[in-house]
Order: sequence, then structure tokens, then C-alpha cells
Amino acid sequence: MAESSGVTPISTVQRLSVYLRTIKRAKESGKKFISSEEIAAINGYTPAQVRKDFSCFGSFGIKGKGYNIDKLIKALEEILGLSERWRVALVGLGRLGKALAKYKGFHLSKFDIVAIFDIDPEKIGTKYNNIPIYSPKKLAQIAKRKKIEIAVVAVPANSAEEAVMNVVKAGIRGIISFSEVRINLPEGFILRNVNLTAEMETVSFYLTHPDWMCRGWF
Repeated sequence: MAESSGVTPISTVQRLSVYLRTIKRAKESGKKFISSEEIAAINGYTPAQVRKDFSCFGSFGIKGKGYNIDKLIKALEEILGLSERWRVALVGLGRLGKALAKYKGFHLSKFDIVAIFDIDPEKIGTKYNNIPIYSPKKLAQIAKRKKIEIAVVAVPANSAEEAVMNVVKAGIRGIISFSEVRINLPEGFILRNVNLTAEMETVSFYLTHPDWMCRGWF
């Protein structure tokens, strides 16, 4: 299953992640309650969109007061599967891999990189940012031993498909790949492609055509 979210649209899940970070920042500022209007204004959504997204998972608001921040954080973390910490494998230790290995945001969001895999024999058996580096040949063995459930693949495009399939063979069901290579995976596996070029092109489109409405082609 590639880039699938079942019955819940991926865009909805991504917005929930944005809402969670917004609400946590509000808590850090001392707020106890927050409204859909506030959440929407901060992130460029409409209050109706915020309320609709929340309504997919239950009723969280208090009429006249908005959302209790502590309760909403707890609810969103449960919905996003963040009640427990996730153990992550990083595949590829090039420039991007090194940046990801040092990114503190993963740990703060309950994702811990516990193993790195790279084909460079000079790196294998050493550590990077205090994380042990293994040969990709040991992926299945280490994944089972360390109970790894998510893999981040940061290898060149010409190696991405092989790397992803090795992750699948190791039984790691959640995969994030920094490549535009699309791969059909077995049922139960989830692949998200992070394409930085496509993101840049999206930004350049809106900078060039800020008011362009899609009218269709005939």
C-alpha cells in the first residue's frame, strides 16, 4: 500500500499533526483553552475545516470556551499513535542521512532513531551521533532485535527501490523515502515519499500564480 491512509484522507492526518504542534505551542505560552478560530488563523485554514477534521474523531470542544488544551493534546497524540515512543531505522548515511540523524525534532515527537544502515565499510561498526551503524545485510536481524517499526530511507534515487524492498523484507511496515520513486508494496505496509523538488515546485507555482483557479482543459 503506497501513500494510503485507509478511510481517513492523508490530508486530514497531516493537518492533525499541524494542529498538535500549534496547540503545544499555545500550552507553552500559558494558554488553557484554544478555539478553532485561533488554530485556523495560525495555520491558514478555516475554522470550519478545523472543526470538520476534529469531528472525524469525536467531540472535543466546550461550547463558549473552545478546546481544553491538555485534553486535546492527549486526544490528538492518541489519534496519531503518539501515546508510545516509536523505534526508527535510518537507511543511508550520506549528507541527508547525517542531517536526519542529528534532527532533535524526531526525539521530541516520540520517534527515536535506534539504528543506522549504510553500505560504506568504513562506517559499519562505528557510531554516528551515538547511534550504531550496521550493514544493510543485518537489517532484518537488527529490526527484530530492536523492535523497529519505521524506516527512513535516505539513499540516492537509483538505490531507493532496492533499499525500500530490503526494508519490506525486514518486516518494517512504516517507510518514509526521500525519493520520488513509487513502489507498490504488500498489504499492511505504508510508504510515504518525501520529494523536496516537488515541494519547491509547489511553492514556485503559488508564487507565480497566487490567484490561479483550475478551470479545466477541454
